[in-house]
Amino acid sequence: MDKEIYLDNGMATRPSERTIGKMIPLLTEKWGNPMSPHKKGQEVFPEIKEGFESIYGLLGAKEDDDIVFTSSGAEAVNHIVNSLYYDQTLEAGRNHFITSNIDEAPAIMAIGKLEESGCVGKMVSANAQGAVTADIIADALSPRTALVSLDWANGLTGVINPVGEISELCEDRGVFCHLDASHILGKLYFDLSKIKATHITFGGDFFHAPRGTGALWIRGGRHCSSFIVGGIEQAGLRAGSYSVANLVGLGSACKEAIDARDFLCTETARLRNKLEKGILKGFHEAIPFFRDQERLPNVTAIAFPGIINEYLLFNLNKRGVYASIGGGSFQQIGLVLMNSGIEKNIAHTAISFNLSRETTDEDIDRAVEIITEEAHRAKKLSFGLEL
Repeated sequence: MDKEIYLDNGMATRPSERTIGKMIPLLTEKWGNPMSPHKKGQEVFPEIKEGFESIYGLLGAKEDDDIVFTSSGAEAVNHIVNSLYYDQTLEAGRNHFITSNIDEAPAIMAIGKLEESGCVGKMVSANAQGAVTADIIADALSPRTALVSLDWANGLTGVINPVGEISELCEDRGVFCHLDASHILGKLYFDLSKIKATHITFGGDFFHAPRGTGALWIRGGRHCSSFIVGGIEQAGLRAGSYSVANLVGLGSACKEAIDARDFLCTETARLRNKLEKGILKGFHEAIPFFRDQERLPNVTAIAFPGIINEYLLFNLNKRGVYASIGGGSFQQIGLVLMNSGIEKNIAHTAISFNLSRETTDEDIDRAVEIITEEAHRAKKLSFGLEL
């Protein structure tokens, strides 16, 4: 088998060695509960403080903003959706919740769950450029809209939504705006003061933090009721004794994400472009999507016309090239592309490749060679078949 080449960093990234090293003492030595009124519990306070400061630093958050440490990005999304049901729907009667047809499962399913309680969920459609615009959101708003919940960027296509315009529209209309920033942190420069969102969530899985970490940011002055009740931890915003080791790991990964941001925005973008050009050169029928749109520097979605993407992905897996067609919290990439107006017979031939700061020139050279070889082999076997 060839050397493994990991190009599925939109699903999970390898936790960094530095992050793991920071966590070990919190699992073996400083394992006390910070709620305990004695030295064993209180000795972890400095690490907790440092962890939260690092999360604030990555987001560019202010002191009066709240950040809730969670067990995942999915929990953070469910927290905001369910909290607004209690805070807005039950108290003010605003029962209209908006997301998009290219968003990920947590928002879509959380809003869908509220429909069982009399709420109205609305999924707006992305445009032909794979984005959700402020005009699209404006057409969907109503006086009863409580929340607009969107991904900041799509983790399969890399397309970045114009969240500045969308969040400003929501502020003008008095609507809460939630953005999931899981795929942009460490990969996109932004000024939080210019983003008018009321809530931001993210999972640590996508920038080399330990699995099972995430956070919810709440703009200062905004109320948000607890999703998990049963204690006064985290200022009453989330009950339960959280993993200090995971918090420290997330904080460490946040610091590394800041340090690596220039590299990802330049070098990783260069490797992404090299991958696209190499595949086009070796397999002329390939179609990279959304190259003219604002997109993440590490993501590309490429169609291989005439080849079923599951079959090609299977063969790449056997050769040690790991990519994605969706699944897990993602929709299938074929559905995402079809929801952006791509023809079905093309959309279902697409594969998403997601690089990281660990991806090398040698990885891309070898990946191009294997991908084009397997595409040509699959094309011959698929001759005459209709997708």
